[in-house]
Formats: sequence, structure tokens, C-alpha cells
Amino acid sequence: MQDGKTKLKYDEVRDLLSLPNPEFPKYVSQLINLANIYSQATRPKNVGQMSELMKEFKANGGKTFEDWKK
Repeated sequence: MQDGKTKLKYDEVRDLLSLPNPEFPKYVSQLINLANIYSQATRPKNVGQMSELMKEFKANGGKTFEDWKK
């Protein structure tokens, strides 16, 4: 942990949440990434600032993935 930040690797998160590893045809993930870049769908103005969302989550007693979904 550095500066109060936690770094999680993609595979670790998938394992912790017991999520299946999706199989996509060749180039689909690149196409999804490009579509996201052009649409700017994950910008803070569209989904909120992640650091603020995490503070709110912790303040409400959230600890698990189920809590996050709620």
C-alpha cells in the first residue's frame, strides 16, 4: 500500500469474486476499449469520481462485493 492506495491486479479481483474468465473472439477487447475511449463512458462526469465513491462506500459500512452492488 502506497499513499493510502491499494493496487489490485485484474486476475486477483476475478479470483476474489469467483467470476468466470470471459472468452472473446480475436480483437473484441480492443474494439470495446476503443468504443469506451471514444464514448468517454467511464469519465468521472459520467460515473462519478471513484475516490469519492469509495469514501461513500466505506462511510456506509461497505466491505464486500455484495455491499458494493447495493
